[in-house]
Amino acid sequence: MSEFLSNNPVTRFFKDVIGPSAIMAAGMIGAGAVSTRLMAGCWFGFDLLWVALYVIPMVIIANDSASRIGNITGRGMMDMIKTEITPALAWFMFVPTFLLNIMVNMGQMSVMVGGTYGMIGKAMPDGGMATPGVIITSIILTIITLLIVLFGGFKRLVKVMTGLLMLILFCFVIVAIKGLLQWQTWVSLVGGLVPNIPADVDIVGSDSVRGAFTQLMSIAGQALPAGVFLSFGYFTSNADYTASDVKATFRKNIINFGVIWGLFSVVVVVAGATALHTFYTGADGGLHFSQIEKIFDAGYVIAPALPGALKSIAPPIFSLGLLVAGFTTLVSVAMLMAYFCLDILGKNWKYTEDNTAFRWLLGLWIAVPAILSPFWQLPPLLKNILAMAGNLVLTPIAMIILIYFMNKTEYVKEHTASITRNAILVITMLFALYVTVYKAFQMFG
Repeated sequence: MSEFLSNNPVTRFFKDVIGPSAIMAAGMIGAGAVSTRLMAGCWFGFDLLWVALYVIPMVIIANDSASRIGNITGRGMMDMIKTEITPALAWFMFVPTFLLNIMVNMGQMSVMVGGTYGMIGKAMPDGGMATPGVIITSIILTIITLLIVLFGGFKRLVKVMTGLLMLILFCFVIVAIKGLLQWQTWVSLVGGLVPNIPADVDIVGSDSVRGAFTQLMSIAGQALPAGVFLSFGYFTSNADYTASDVKATFRKNIINFGVIWGLFSVVVVVAGATALHTFYTGADGGLHFSQIEKIFDAGYVIAPALPGALKSIAPPIFSLGLLVAGFTTLVSVAMLMAYFCLDILGKNWKYTEDNTAFRWLLGLWIAVPAILSPFWQLPPLLKNILAMAGNLVLTPIAMIILIYFMNKTEYVKEHTASITRNAILVITMLFALYVTVYKAFQMFG
């Protein structure tokens, strides 16, 4: 019996899932992913599904390249950039990443607060106002998060994040099932695989629009953030992976980033398109899909998948899932920034029980943005969309850095990049560069 429990397919699958890639994937299956993909489906139907799908191989290869460098060298990426290339480039990457991830974690706490409000059947204040209730809720959630994170070790955190990852994926798969049971959905879905930039959507009752390219950029930015790619080697090295684990790490990366995160990424767009875009047409004076931006309203995404008697509790159920999603990303971002901060200063960056500096930084990266979050006055979902779009700006440089180290035998020995790996890394760099340059021309003419 014990042999069966340790060797059956389900057990082997979970062994392949658990690890540093589960932490990163759980962080990527967070509020940013939910916000960008759900609202893309809500506002634009299936028109931006291709972005969510086509970035999957880019995510796998970029993260695997970073982990390969970390496994083989045992060094942190910031230190490698500083000593092997130039300190100027290290600080050029560090400073904007530092500032951007403050915004990212502010967005995560805002979503956690919005999720808490939604669980008790209340909508957030209009415009994301910093009311006493929002501030008190932010403080309570910050304290709870700190207690969960700081009183457990790295391995325990890996298991917790893996469990949350599976829970979130399971919830959204259920959400999309009803839409996929209709053949018309598959016709629209196939059309969404053709790359195109749809027209902007006018917000009913307003002079504003939902920008299609901004939404495209936010999806790409959530999937391809420079900070994640440069930090993933810390996670694998911290787990004591070495050159002998390169193949096993690649397998875990395919499962976590390709199968689990990739499936989640596509399913959320499908859910938004079938449950919000299709049903909220503004008929009879009701809410139009272009007007949806609050967590409570977006929570009705799961209503079509529930029995009629349970449709009214759709927002609280969705809010709980979004609360968990915000938590996973908040913790992942805090961890990667603790790694970056300590490494660029030449300090011990390993997350261990006796590394007091790491634990202090981890706590600060949770607490400071969380406490500041109520004073960034936008609806939580919009905060995350903006923060995710900003993620993409440094990605072309991050890809060049990965390509440089992956093609040097002095760093990765016999595991240098193949032609296919280099091609995918170059495509990732060019895609990120095109999107950011195009957006710059849009903004500045």
